[in-house]
Amino acid sequence: MATPQKSGNRKSPFYTFLKKRIMRISLILSAAVLLAFLPYKTSESASNLVAPIAVHEITLIFTGDIMQHMPQVDAAWNEELGVYVYDSCFRYIKPWLAGADLAISNLETTLAGKPYSGYPAFSSPDELVKGMLNAGIDIVGTANNHCCDRGRNGIERTTSILDSLGMMHMGTYKNAEAYGKTNPRIINTRGFRLAFLNYTYGTNGIPVPENNVVSLIEKDRMQSDMKAAGDSAVDMKIVFIHWGEEYQRAPNDFQKDIAAYLFAHGADIIIGSHPHVIQPMEWRKSDTLKKDQLVVWSLGNYVSNQRKRYTDGGTMFSIKLQKEAGHTKIKDAGYQLTWVHNPLEKGKRQYYILPAARFENDTVLLDPQARGDLKLFLSDSRELLDGNNLNIKEIK
Repeated sequence: MATPQKSGNRKSPFYTFLKKRIMRISLILSAAVLLAFLPYKTSESASNLVAPIAVHEITLIFTGDIMQHMPQVDAAWNEELGVYVYDSCFRYIKPWLAGADLAISNLETTLAGKPYSGYPAFSSPDELVKGMLNAGIDIVGTANNHCCDRGRNGIERTTSILDSLGMMHMGTYKNAEAYGKTNPRIINTRGFRLAFLNYTYGTNGIPVPENNVVSLIEKDRMQSDMKAAGDSAVDMKIVFIHWGEEYQRAPNDFQKDIAAYLFAHGADIIIGSHPHVIQPMEWRKSDTLKKDQLVVWSLGNYVSNQRKRYTDGGTMFSIKLQKEAGHTKIKDAGYQLTWVHNPLEKGKRQYYILPAARFENDTVLLDPQARGDLKLFLSDSRELLDGNNLNIKEIK
């Protein structure tokens, strides 16, 4: 006889369904409570998960005329070593040159070899370039009114020595082939692609030797160069130009006309040399233009034996570029005044480029006469630039 089952031990299909439903609801409620205490990702915070756009920055420094009168050549001779040494000339401004991503100078002499000579037909020791490289200078412009001083040998040996020592250069070329390969001078660094161009108003009436090339200020040439730079998809076009009237502290009509032409054909930055004195600087911002325009009319002398008022110093001009999402702009710009200290040491005049503002009240390196000369240079320069610059201040 079968034993009767107790009805309370039997689980009906409905009971099983109901239990699973209750468990499922409990799990959903538990999850909801848990989520309520977790951080909630808003659309704004979710957007932060997107990789940030890379921002690149680069600092450029431009210096004025590097000249070599014979007293400077004599000062560089090291009797003990039996060689020319130029490191001391740049020792006080080396931190700024070496700290820039690119430092650019006007080499206003030739490297034509011996016999060395100063004005009016310059030829300087190759060791000058070694001193410039040791100080942090990366590029030199060689298109200036003294580039033909020693004829074909001056042009060709200068470019050969610069190449052999690893100094980038622009403005003069051995032949049309070299000109075609390296003009514009395209430099790729730190995420930027920059085009550099170098021109001179003339060569002191000395004909350019046959087959050699000197980049002269000629509108057709400059327009062609600007197009070539644009075709190379560069971020900025920078013109380093030798122009203006010597010892005049304001730009002339020729400079203004050429600057307007270059800007109209795509130049972004124009840096001038040649007058041997400082001229004003303008940063025309893009609130009234299609893009910023920056022009330095003249940097003045960086190092020379010229000691007359206004000629014994110059500027280092600094530009910070910024690139974001494919757009490059001038982020900041300013200048530092430099002055050439010329003391008599061991029977020879020496030449030290000083960051002038740093030595304004120096009593260790400078004697009272030198300190007075430096203060006069600073006063003259600040009066000129404070009264005539546009959107560009001194870096002290």
